Amino acid sequence: MTENKPYKIQWSESGLATIFDADTVLRLRKDHRVVGALEGTHPSNPLQNLYFSLPLVLLPEETALLVEMGVIAPDPGITLNWPATSSEHILFSLYKDLHKRGYYITCGLKF
Repeated sequence: MTENKPYKIQWSESGLATIFDADTVLRLRKDHRVVGALEGTHPSNPLQNLYFSLPLVLLPEETALLVEMGVIAPDPGITLNWPATSSEHILFSLYKDLHKRGYYITCGLKF
């Protein structure tokens, strides 16, 4: 795994960042403390819903932070429109502060 290899990220038109490459997921988690949310099912047991696998979907906060840090960049033609509202700006400021303090932040929907 080469450290200067670009991150393999697929972008939706709405700016949602999805990652299908396991090395990219590992590097983002290890180097940048970005957790995301695994959305895929396990190939050997696709009907279960306890364990998820690739793709990894980045939260809007994670995407905005990585773009702000210059780690990733959206594909040409993709416009990132988050944070747009004042409450989203507050959420992003809170996320940045917690990330800077060394915390790992997830969406919390799995608990």
